[in-house]
Amino acid sequence: MNHAIRTAIVTALASLCLCSGAGAKFATFQIPGAFGVYPTAMNDKRQVTGLYDDPAGRHGFVWQPGGTPVTFDIAGTSTLEPRGISATGVVAGFCMEGGRQEGFIRTPDGTITTYNVGDLANPGGMNAKGWVVGSFMSNDPRHPWRSFLRDPTGTIREFSLQGVPTAVGLVLNKSRTIAGTSVTQGPYALYQGFIRTRHGPVTLFGSPQEDASVTGINDADTVVGFFGQPPRAQGFVRTSDGTITTFTGPNGAGLGWTTGINNSGTVAGSFMDGAGIWHGFLRTADGTLTPFDPPGSVSTQVSAINDKGAVAGHYAINNVTAFGFAGKP
Repeated sequence: MNHAIRTAIVTALASLCLCSGAGAKFATFQIPGAFGVYPTAMNDKRQVTGLYDDPAGRHGFVWQPGGTPVTFDIAGTSTLEPRGISATGVVAGFCMEGGRQEGFIRTPDGTITTYNVGDLANPGGMNAKGWVVGSFMSNDPRHPWRSFLRDPTGTIREFSLQGVPTAVGLVLNKSRTIAGTSVTQGPYALYQGFIRTRHGPVTLFGSPQEDASVTGINDADTVVGFFGQPPRAQGFVRTSDGTITTFTGPNGAGLGWTTGINNSGTVAGSFMDGAGIWHGFLRTADGTLTPFDPPGSVSTQVSAINDKGAVAGHYAINNVTAFGFAGKP
């Protein structure tokens, strides 16, 4: 196996199926021998990246509409996890190599480049232009988690928040506004969301005691995430003027998480009903919330939404296998 990549086009189950809601269609896909297929990100071309598990470990894949997943690995690793995909199909993520966690970039031709930030690099997301935001730490306990920004040429800039010892950059938009979670240590850890413009000003938001988690940002600098702990979390939408609106699932159900927000202001995520079953949901900018599931699903978890209104995620039809899906509910 060469250092760059093992790429194989695999035979997969791929089909169009009618789903909840009039006219809804999803494409579903599976990788033979996998315990589960888990999409993590999707671009506006509906190209999906994610990970799958099999007896050999954790691997990456890229799926194109109408095709079958292309799988990939990095030599010497047993764990690989894509986190983002650009408008042109460049994939960003992390891998475990030689006891270190490193970032990686995979171009559409299959070339993979790894990079180090500190002793543990944890890329969080990628914008449409190929910029990557993430966090890192060293083995020195005196240095907490800090954040980094990697541009498409490979240049890495480290940054921290003034007065906040730990900052985990998670998502960024086209203008390179970054959002994430900050942690202030005291008698106990205090978690707040933060938003940082490309020129550096930083704003913290949310009550620290609510455990704020950030999961998405759109090009209007509207941030989405959740307060509390899944599956009883409460979703939030924070607009650029600082207004925060919270919401729950249908009939007051607690949220597992929000996944992201697109430029139309639609939020995607997952919630658990009273019977303990997971479902997907969409919440439009006016607050209308619509649940959905692929047919036959006993557990639906959404991981991405794009600006065309399509979502991606995984669902289970039994207790051991997860199928990937992508499409419009």
